[in-house]
Amino acid sequence: MQSTDLEEIKAALWLQAFHGCTQVRCPLGQVMAIRRRKGHLLALCRGRGCRWYEVEAVTIERPRVCPTGACDIAAE
Repeated sequence: MQSTDLEEIKAALWLQAFHGCTQVRCPLGQVMAIRRRKGHLLALCRGRGCRWYEVEAVTIERPRVCPTGACDIAAE
């Protein structure tokens, strides 16, 4: 699903970091951090150095059932 909601993206990034079942991506690659500055959504992408890139939205991919069983994911 596509998202521009900062809190939803941050929650997905936490799941990506600690459980590994969620993937947060943008057109440039995997997202490692997200922030909003002057109304623009900025993403720090893996493998791109320490530079923030402006993105329209990010894609959050979640499995229906967590493969590790470490987290409880509600069906969407």
